[in-house]
Amino acid sequence: MSEPPPLTFGRYEALFHIASGGMAEVFAARLRGPAGFQKLVAVKRLLPDLTDEHFVTMFLDEARLAANITSPHVVQTLELGRADDDGALYIVMELVVGVTLYDLCVSIFDSTMGKTPVPYVAEMIAQAARGLDDAHHATTPTGQPLHVVHRDVSPQNILVGLDGRVRVTDFGIARAVSRSTETQVGKLKGKVAYLSPEQSRSQPLDPRSDVFALGIVTWEALTGRSLFNTGDALETVRRVRTMRIPNPRELRADIPEPLARVVMWALERDLDRRCPSAARYAQALREAVPDRPGPKEIGELVRERGGASLQAIQARMSRIDQAAPMRRPKTGSRVVPEAAPKLDSRLFPLSRDNIPRPSDRPAADRRNVPTAVLTGPAPAADPAPPAASASLRVAVGIGVAAWIGAAALLWWTFSR
Repeated sequence: MSEPPPLTFGRYEALFHIASGGMAEVFAARLRGPAGFQKLVAVKRLLPDLTDEHFVTMFLDEARLAANITSPHVVQTLELGRADDDGALYIVMELVVGVTLYDLCVSIFDSTMGKTPVPYVAEMIAQAARGLDDAHHATTPTGQPLHVVHRDVSPQNILVGLDGRVRVTDFGIARAVSRSTETQVGKLKGKVAYLSPEQSRSQPLDPRSDVFALGIVTWEALTGRSLFNTGDALETVRRVRTMRIPNPRELRADIPEPLARVVMWALERDLDRRCPSAARYAQALREAVPDRPGPKEIGELVRERGGASLQAIQARMSRIDQAAPMRRPKTGSRVVPEAAPKLDSRLFPLSRDNIPRPSDRPAADRRNVPTAVLTGPAPAADPAPPAASASLRVAVGIGVAAWIGAAALLWWTFSR
């Protein structure tokens, strides 16, 4: 019986499988050229069995939109293609070797280090904010503004590379005037724990919605606790809309007061009082923490805290020169990694003691706090790090975080 042909995407040959999700799968791939030239990329392929026009249109929209965003802090889209043999759509993107911000924070909080270093968080989030601002100001090739809103900002969609550079990824559900697919009335797109209040009500969005989501990410990266997430979508949305947002210094006293003020500025529910742009948020973060690490220091942190999974991927990539291309699987099937990591659905611990006990707050502050929070025990002034139970996952390339363990696109329906 003859061996299956190599798995290729146009000019690119697949080297190894990275991850799969509900809508797509991601591969490390290689472009060969004369005199030993080769270029490594990430290829995101729409799953062969997803032939519904809606999914195809969404995938095409993502590629067209991402191709117009040029930024050192956004994963670059290089090419859109369709496979000759099965007609599957694929997007060729910049290959990023590193970890998601999620994995990096969980690794640090689970380690003897115990806390994320504040200057590193400020700089990494500032870089992500710069990437979002570049996306917000993206234009068509003719100069027409696209009015992009990411709508799915989360620590899983922020990659921190070994090169010390932070990149925003996954514009699969981003809104732009040029998109063919739009949110249906009464539908929400995005991860509920990172919705802005206006997004939770399916109201019109502008870039300030992404600023609010990035404020949530900053709060959680500093404290090691979920801000709104309860594990229940309806309760989480209720918290997004009404819960008193604790100052991060209430959970971690070593956070500088200027930095805490900037984070709370991003988390203003009143749009007129919220930080007006991602660029302004980045500037404010850097002003609040003047002494920040450079790319070398951030890269060293990723290397030290990336864990065994990162080391395994690095070892695999070190053998790229001798690697044979993957063989094509059975037509219409998705690829399953040889040893898929155990998945951990948590972001940070989801328990009632994640939010400071409000009993010591003025009564006016307690009126809008959910009952579950009011009855929760008070944490220590400086909470202990979570138990060391998280499985580290490596983000190599665009979209990896979004495709590991869950569908890239999550839909929830709520009444206004």
